[in-house]
Amino acid sequence: MGKDISEQYHIALEQFSLEEFKHILETSRLLPSQRALGEKLPERFAALEAMGIANLQDLANRLRSKKETERFSQESGLPQDYLTTMRRRIGFYTPKPVPLGKFPGIDLEHVERLAAAGIKHTKQLFERAASKQDRAELSRLTGVPGDALLELVKLSDLARAIGVGPVWARLIYEAGIDTMEKLAFMSLEDLADKVRATNEEKKLVK
Repeated sequence: MGKDISEQYHIALEQFSLEEFKHILETSRLLPSQRALGEKLPERFAALEAMGIANLQDLANRLRSKKETERFSQESGLPQDYLTTMRRRIGFYTPKPVPLGKFPGIDLEHVERLAAAGIKHTKQLFERAASKQDRAELSRLTGVPGDALLELVKLSDLARAIGVGPVWARLIYEAGIDTMEKLAFMSLEDLADKVRATNEEKKLVK
């Protein structure tokens, strides 16, 4: 049924240091809506450190809401719009669970059986079926065939990627890129070629 996958549904923000985050912003090609995050990096991250921020979980805790972001802006001297953009960027690392029925091509009877076992979205499935042993037990419990269960787990795995929703997860999966590990090592050119060819055949997206 395939090898085990990571036990974490998303990055543990408390293990993501502020220095690592700074390095990513320095070396990444940021989206136009996030380019402000690459401006004045030394002084702005020094201000975050001065406020006791050591990792992304610390920062996420201080930017939980619009009101708290405004308060932190006043206390730190950092622009509120900058911190709002920062909060959205942090959200990229904590993908929201996807209802299992949203994936194209999934047998809805399998979705119903999993729901009866308390598994309704990708995070719940990920946590209950990350290992081969877990999947075998879940298949026995729900009656969902092992191969169908593994397919759903792989789609759930891909849906954790930044910007990948259920339809794109299906498209990437159909292109033969069925794990996050494979996706991480694909060049953009190869990925684009595979996805384009697959979509021409499957007609999953416009």
